[in-house]
Amino acid sequence: MYKMKKIIHLKKHESVPYPGDYIVHEGFLACKTAEQLVYFAKPGDTIVSLHNSCGGLLQFQAKTDVILVRIPKESLLITLERQDAMKEKLIHALVMRVQFFSVPTKDRLFVLLYQLGKEIGVSIGADCYIPSVITQKEMGDYVSCTREYLCLVKKQLIEEGWLEEERGWKLLGWERWEGEFGRIV
Repeated sequence: MYKMKKIIHLKKHESVPYPGDYIVHEGFLACKTAEQLVYFAKPGDTIVSLHNSCGGLLQFQAKTDVILVRIPKESLLITLERQDAMKEKLIHALVMRVQFFSVPTKDRLFVLLYQLGKEIGVSIGADCYIPSVITQKEMGDYVSCTREYLCLVKKQLIEEGWLEEERGWKLLGWERWEGEFGRIV
């Protein structure tokens, strides 16, 4: 069993305070750099907070209240393998993020919605619902557009049958999303 000092509670908007290897027990974390989203971590995901090797540029920010469990010290080989896998995941995510900005805004929104659906989405029948862990302002910041333009594009996506007309983000026909964007992300 894990000792209480091995459990970290974060409130919404707080960042992981210490370097180490963690399992997300509850809540959602955004892995960010320079205020840009890299990826989301959800319950069950392992994260490696690398404060020292990234100079503090990479952070895990709580998007909801979060409970993290610190993974106990293991052999150096296992720890290094886990950190190498995390670094590979980060490099891939960062490369995708750079490519992301070479496409038009509407396409960036498609890619971001697909990424969110893939990383934290909840399947509801044939559709995928994205939990409310990201604001419209943050989405606009991530795709580099105003909140007003984001609302205009959302309306277009509803009219085109990609999204359900509701307050949140429900991606209609998840198989279609995967067929269209699965090879990109």
